[in-house]
Amino acid sequence: MIGTRKALTLGLLTLFNSSYSLAEDPTDSKSGALYQEAIGVPFLFSSEDWGMALGGAGVVKGLVQPQMTLFGTVIGSSNGTKMGYLGLYNVMVPGLNQWQMDFSVLESSLTETNYFLPGNPSYPNEKPGSNDSNLENSVRTGGREQHYQVHFQYTLPIGDGKDGALAAMAKKSRGYESSKTHWNPMTTGITSLELQPYYQSQKLDDFQPEHEADESAGVRLTLEYDNRNSSHLPTRGSRTSFTYTYDWGSEDRPDWSTVEFEFSKFFSLGSNDLMNQQVLALNAWVADTPTWNDTTTINGEEVFRRAPSFAGINLGGWDKLRGYSSDRFYGRSAVSYSLEYRMMPKWQPLEDLPIIGPMYDIPWWQWTLFVDAGRVADDFDFQELHQDMKTSFGGGIRFRVEGVTVRTEVASGAEETFFRVFVNQPF
Repeated sequence: MIGTRKALTLGLLTLFNSSYSLAEDPTDSKSGALYQEAIGVPFLFSSEDWGMALGGAGVVKGLVQPQMTLFGTVIGSSNGTKMGYLGLYNVMVPGLNQWQMDFSVLESSLTETNYFLPGNPSYPNEKPGSNDSNLENSVRTGGREQHYQVHFQYTLPIGDGKDGALAAMAKKSRGYESSKTHWNPMTTGITSLELQPYYQSQKLDDFQPEHEADESAGVRLTLEYDNRNSSHLPTRGSRTSFTYTYDWGSEDRPDWSTVEFEFSKFFSLGSNDLMNQQVLALNAWVADTPTWNDTTTINGEEVFRRAPSFAGINLGGWDKLRGYSSDRFYGRSAVSYSLEYRMMPKWQPLEDLPIIGPMYDIPWWQWTLFVDAGRVADDFDFQELHQDMKTSFGGGIRFRVEGVTVRTEVASGAEETFFRVFVNQPF
């Protein structure tokens, strides 16, 4: 089920960034009820890093507030690896109609897995994780990983956000086909300003790379404009975001910052005798670490103001350059491009399946073909970033289950092939 050590872990964290999609109708309410609906599902999978693993996930919709959602999962495996995740989404404070908050906590303990970090004696002169690095240039060990986030989102009272965060959430979740999708934040689409304090750590059992911190604590600021006609099944419109991340450092680690720009665009290709819907989806992302060559003094030693590999600019995994391992490539800067052909067949047998069909609401499924290209570099040089780029390709099936978009796909790169299961669209 899971191709890499972080595939499930980081796939779950995408819920945090698209949490409104968990609620099929965030304005629906049942008077006097503590919650509207509770759903759970067990799962079993096997992988090289996990061994045989057993877990379960559950969603509680309409918890206390109609739009609020609680999601959690716990997994344990035969080799001692374990993980737990808990997220509370779409929390609103009465009287603050433009604000919405999310909270999430992830804890994992990994018995043995590969990290693309310095320490492999077979590659003394090669930087692991660089664009030209070898797949075998890694170290294998166990460790503990943590990720805590709080997400405060302010929906600007312009365009389709003028009626507040709850109304904007409902439009994104249900889709609003009647809305125009021309690019004008003042008249259409939803513009939001997001503040995300976070703490992230990666503490390995046997060693810690020299000059690399084992934790990161800081804040992310994101300005986003979204005029897609749906958050989970877009057929037109676009999504644009600018993100600034700052780790304020400490006496034991340097401060650093990164900047990111991402743009997604969707084109409807219409329907035919076999397909209800066909969409061409494009995504472009560019990121840089402005502090990369700056220095500061830590414990009497001059060190660069660079992010640790797990918290900085990287490629590989569940969303970008999917035919490679999570965090396979990292550096100062990166570019990533994706092209997807998404189709929704008229034939939809999922709700007629025995056991699964009667138990779960599965309104649609979507077939996809995709190709990715990307590259990391230790200089912010567009010419270098567009030379010797890595590519991957694949396909998959996505389906809506009880308000959650589940993504299954196979992706191949020059080194490996992965089968992964995630939640939410990649963009």
